[in-house]
Amino acid sequence: RRSKGYCTKTSYVNIEENILNRQFKADKPNQKWVTDITYLQYGKGQKAYLSALKDLYDGTVIAYKISKNNDYALVMETLKEALKQNPKATPILHSDRG
Repeated sequence: RRSKGYCTKTSYVNIEENILNRQFKADKPNQKWVTDITYLQYGKGQKAYLSALKDLYDGTVIAYKISKNNDYALVMETLKEALKQNPKATPILHSDRG
């Protein structure tokens, strides 16, 4: 399947340094988390957005949320849920958007 390009447009103004630097292995739980959003099509052209957060230690999905909107609130709800389930965690959080 061919890529349709990025779904989200950005100005690249607020991109953070990539401190993970492709080191996608973790020595212990809650050391490194990664997150991303994808969309699921259903019905007649409708979309639902899935935001997921995964622990790189063992690949466990720590939290996920589904919404009709791809927005900041969706990402923050996912992160809040992950921290609620792991209140003492202080991981490096990495996304493909910096």
